[in-house]
Amino acid sequence: MPFSDVLIGWTFAVGNALSPIVRPIESGGESIVSGLASVGLTAPLQLVNSAKEWMAANGSKHSDRLPLMNPFHVILIISLYLVIVISGKRIGANSSVPKLEVKQFALIHNLLMVALSAYMCLSILANAFFSKSSTGYRYGLWANPPDETESGWSMAKVIWVFYFSKILEFNDTFIMIAKKNFRQVSFLHVYHHGSIFAVWWLVTFTAPTGEAYFSAALNSFIHVVMYGYYFCSAIGIKQVSFIKKYITMMQMTQFCLMMCQATYDIVHSFVIVPSLPAPQPPFTSNSYPVYLSSILFFYMISMLALFYNFYQADRRREREARKAGNANGAPKVGQNGKGKEE
Repeated sequence: MPFSDVLIGWTFAVGNALSPIVRPIESGGESIVSGLASVGLTAPLQLVNSAKEWMAANGSKHSDRLPLMNPFHVILIISLYLVIVISGKRIGANSSVPKLEVKQFALIHNLLMVALSAYMCLSILANAFFSKSSTGYRYGLWANPPDETESGWSMAKVIWVFYFSKILEFNDTFIMIAKKNFRQVSFLHVYHHGSIFAVWWLVTFTAPTGEAYFSAALNSFIHVVMYGYYFCSAIGIKQVSFIKKYITMMQMTQFCLMMCQATYDIVHSFVIVPSLPAPQPPFTSNSYPVYLSSILFFYMISMLALFYNFYQADRRREREARKAGNANGAPKVGQNGKGKEE
């Protein structure tokens, strides 16, 4: 049985087990919205109804067979993440609270993420370019419309695994908090981890095939390098230290490529698609949803700006640390292969 099937089945089972806890919370939220409408505050109810209508009209057929597609559950998970982050930082700020020993957990987490990211990257590329489709669907680099046929189910499952992996990445934050590395728990870090989970819910719910492959495969590849670096550094392999500054550069390059993809897809939808013949059944569209390409474009702008600021600040800290080391008579990092690693 494919790993994606195992993980989907396991998530359904966990969801069913947690239903007695989650369902009353969801019902309570619905009661609050209804109560507000009964006293004249109808905006929340109208928003909920509009969201349900939009989801009914735009949901992928594949999402009907996938877990964690309820937006309330997504909001609940992100809210729980933010509560843990805020409370963890406040509790950890107390000097009487010691750091937690999480090295072994961090090693397991990083190794798991390397393996999972490699699996996702290779599986997505294999589904896109090396699998035969009974419907004649063929992937190009960009401008791939959604594949709502049964042939697209395999890709949809791997894209779902990528979406699910964003929950596992929350452990990055929890490890930092446990170690009291609060400087690393920046606005960029929390914004990225919280928002990317919501973005990939939207992609998985509406179009978990087609153009979704490119961002998921590229990001998975970057994460193989990133988590591999974390793991090697944690077990004392100093030879990988040079990779650190290139990771942020790779991430920023990734954002630029995704912006190019979004731009191409938007232009393709408005310029090329109108001149194409109508799609033949079982296909329903000649282009990927424009609203998803637009969200990708503007989201990548925000990520590029934030990561650039982080990159500049990180390089500035390195220069200051190097100057401080030189002032104390310490050799420069990497000089003749010697010197203290920063």
